[in-house]
Amino acid sequence: MPTDALALAPVILACVLAVSAVGKLRSPSASGKAFRDLRVPAPLSGRLVVEGLPYVELVLAAGLVLVGGPRGTLVAVAALLLFAAYLLLVTRALGFDEDVDCACFGAFAPGRLTRRTVLRNVWLVVVGAAAVLASLQGGSVASRVTEGQTPWWWLVGSLAAAATVVLVGGPAGGTDRAVPQPYANSTDDGDYVRARTPAVPVVLGDGGATTLRALSAERPQLLVHVSEICGSCMEVIEAVPGWRERLPAVDIRLVLGAAPGSSALTSATEPLSVHDPQGLVAETFDMRATPSAVLLGADGLLAGGPVVGSYAVPELVEDIVRELADLHSH
Repeated sequence: MPTDALALAPVILACVLAVSAVGKLRSPSASGKAFRDLRVPAPLSGRLVVEGLPYVELVLAAGLVLVGGPRGTLVAVAALLLFAAYLLLVTRALGFDEDVDCACFGAFAPGRLTRRTVLRNVWLVVVGAAAVLASLQGGSVASRVTEGQTPWWWLVGSLAAAATVVLVGGPAGGTDRAVPQPYANSTDDGDYVRARTPAVPVVLGDGGATTLRALSAERPQLLVHVSEICGSCMEVIEAVPGWRERLPAVDIRLVLGAAPGSSALTSATEPLSVHDPQGLVAETFDMRATPSAVLLGADGLLAGGPVVGSYAVPELVEDIVRELADLHSH
């Protein structure tokens, strides 16, 4: 393989690493969420790792271009191993029962994992392997250009990285979002339009049958849709007891896709869990992803949400706390 052509690989990989690092630094919360959703093993998902990863990517990006010789090979191998780990994580996540939002490139390319994500990461591993081969040729990319071994205009051809950028920055499918019509309507001024609570049939934790409209006839109901196998649901599930203490006027109920006898999260004491084995609640409010939540008012109208995401759900709870505090202050 010609030396000039092989020199493109570390340049392309350095560009991708730099974009990834800047994206993570611009959106550190999204990166933390991605670690949880991808179920990164505990020793590798601590705060130090999450916050330090973009700086590691920046160092690798600089090393791929500036460092040559044996040390350059070590840098290239490290970059290859990093992208191989990314490929392993996204491939495994495709087998999860719930959708996973990646944010692998931070603020630049949030979105739901698909086979296209895997294809992107396979391509990056291939480029990483080529970068290792390039490093075995001796000098760094920068030194080859300086010494005239690689024409600078040939490296401009690394704009072929545009193909990589297309794969990296494809259409985003948001991570935390408000659900669109008909149950999260807003006016042109951004005012929340309250739709009537639908009479969707559900089963309660004690086996009794009811509807959402009947359930909310006397007290507001905050329905929190979660799954036992959803990594990003764990913090929400753990937070629910505290939310109940802060919102004694609201029944906070877990909505589960399993029948009452099939889930460890089933609650047969008040507030009873809500079971939706046919997915009617999820379909009605477009809350197929977990965690998600919607607030049903005691007046028969929706009072908040629906929202989806491990950050959006706690934000909805905080909004409810503030609204009730304002009411009491008046």
